[in-house]
Amino acid sequence: MFFFLSKIFWAVFTPLTFISLMAAGGWMMRKCAFGQRILGTGIILLILCGFFPVGHNILVYRESKYPPMENFPDKVDGIIVLGGSIDFRKSLNWGQGQLNEHAPRITEMMYLSYRYPNAKMIFSGGNGNIGKSLSSESVELSKLLKKINFNDGRVVYESTSRNTYENVVFSKNLINPRKGDVWLLVTSAFHMERSEAIFRSQGWNVTPCPAGYLSNREYRYSPDFEVLENMYKLQIATKEIIGMIAYTLTGKIKSDDPISVTSGLINSQLPSKSQ
Repeated sequence: MFFFLSKIFWAVFTPLTFISLMAAGGWMMRKCAFGQRILGTGIILLILCGFFPVGHNILVYRESKYPPMENFPDKVDGIIVLGGSIDFRKSLNWGQGQLNEHAPRITEMMYLSYRYPNAKMIFSGGNGNIGKSLSSESVELSKLLKKINFNDGRVVYESTSRNTYENVVFSKNLINPRKGDVWLLVTSAFHMERSEAIFRSQGWNVTPCPAGYLSNREYRYSPDFEVLENMYKLQIATKEIIGMIAYTLTGKIKSDDPISVTSGLINSQLPSKSQ
């Protein structure tokens, strides 16, 4: 039920969709004062979020909490890679594995497989779309890796999860990690905070190994005409914030968990304009 409700909620409250619905509703009710206020609010939000880098700056803040790993552990027992890097529909429609902007999750997985040849590896990715499918992210990734002659024989594929919470629960049931084992968690930097919080709430301690960034580490304040990019980044940032709130309210992230929305600031590497 949570999965379906979250899909319906996000379909409506995706920033661009929500702002467009607000503006359209205000236009239809423009003859009354309430409708005019709704229309004005929609236009202001469109200008603010579309022409100013609001989403970009939120991503800079979130991604700066998880800079690239520099001091790798000497010994790693396992590596878990979260799905989201396969363009599922394009892969099925064209019959060819298609990676998206989160592809660094896969390249980092390949690098770590060479660095830690004895570590367990699990890729967790099913089908996050509503409705049944004959394939999954795991199936499509396996095809792609075989095509480039990458030996994925040591990779355990978890192919039934539909969201981050199920990534964690289904993978834990599949792999049965032992207490005290060192596990690296590979996912995009913007997604790491929520992912790590869910893992720890499920009693699975992981070490963040961020792979992939959508920002350039520099805050921006001047307007620009990159409306679609600005709205896309706002969509990504908003989804993570809403996800943290929803997962906490439903108990999927324990309220007493040490990972919180403001965690990681002390040890984060703040953006520098010189970089």
